[in-house]
Amino acid sequence: MANTVLKVNDIVHWRDSWGSAEIEKVKVTSIDITKEPNEKYGDDALEASWDLIKENRVIVGLEKESGGMAKWAYSYQIAPTGQDPRHFHMAPLYEKGWY
Repeated sequence: MANTVLKVNDIVHWRDSWGSAEIEKVKVTSIDITKEPNEKYGDDALEASWDLIKENRVIVGLEKESGGMAKWAYSYQIAPTGQDPRHFHMAPLYEKGWY
């Protein structure tokens, strides 16, 4: 992966509905880093490593490119542009033999 850090204002691929909806391109408007995986609240940050994102320790605020309603998402719902969040987050699990 060329860029190892996600920053506010970056464009990412996102799946709504806890990762089950179709992929949409969205802009990251905020980043919170959590102490534990899958927590809903964390500390504000301007950037987060994709390693932390793969550990599900990041919450992001999102804005649709169409200007639609602002949303937030757990780490597992986003991936770098050009990648499917489902596949992006499953790869480490396959590597560890968990699936």
